[in-house]
Amino acid sequence: MATYELFKRLEILIDLLQRYPNISKKNILRRLADDYGIHKASRTIERDFRSLEIEFGINITYNHQVKGYEIDTDSQNRVQSLLKFVELVHVGEIFKQGLEDFDELRDIIDLDDSSNFRGIDNLKNILIAIKKNQEIIFEHENYYRETSKQYTVTPMRIKEYLNRWYVIGVPKGHQEIRTFGIDRITNLEIGIVSKIKQKSFEKQLDQFLNVVGLTYGDVTSKPERVVLKVDSNQLKYLDSLPLHFTQEIDHESNENFALVFYRIIPNYEFKIEVLKMNSSVEVLEPNWLREEIKNMLKESLANYK
Repeated sequence: MATYELFKRLEILIDLLQRYPNISKKNILRRLADDYGIHKASRTIERDFRSLEIEFGINITYNHQVKGYEIDTDSQNRVQSLLKFVELVHVGEIFKQGLEDFDELRDIIDLDDSSNFRGIDNLKNILIAIKKNQEIIFEHENYYRETSKQYTVTPMRIKEYLNRWYVIGVPKGHQEIRTFGIDRITNLEIGIVSKIKQKSFEKQLDQFLNVVGLTYGDVTSKPERVVLKVDSNQLKYLDSLPLHFTQEIDHESNENFALVFYRIIPNYEFKIEVLKMNSSVEVLEPNWLREEIKNMLKESLANYK
């Protein structure tokens, strides 16, 4: 329970720092008490700040001029990872408490397609292999080709996207990382200690920070400025669930729409997210992306002639 309370408090601290940049410690303590009923000493908040830095790489800086705290800009991508992790902790706590009366829990929680959780039992062994730098051996099904193949992979990261889990690693004999959906993995075993060092693949791994989803082209691809014109109704969804941590919304653009800015590699997944917004969005920059989305819409429309 203590661990859950800590994560809950860290989540609230992040929210306060995002909503009130340069907030003082006194105001943090006041809002924790008044808004959330959490009464803590000043030293507890200092320990929480250290936990965010040491455990999650999120640096909280103190501005001496205004005498307040803010999240370091280089930590923003890690903030999103922490919030996703805390979301999983919340779900776990809900199920833990609900196990005493599963029938009641089943009636009030409507889960998405359970196939999304296929292979979830492999996560523990994958995490162990990553921590100990060991290989994993498994069968992986290719849905498109309708084939199955055995792989020996040095796993490096686990990534969640659209409620599905993936392991990112380097297949034996290859020099590029690959992504494998754990819902397609069977017969997983932990192998010997790998000779592959993660440091050699950091540039490739870092590219995931520059994209939405799972594909980024190659290591030479560079992030670029993307500008969308989004109508006011759709903005509410982007505000509550950003497509990427670099997202910035110019709310002063117009009362009927706003400009939304990204610094990303516009990959396939990002294009799909744009298409999902239908007539509520227009790509303004870059021009090549604008033309590509336009052509995709034309091809789609041609199916209805």
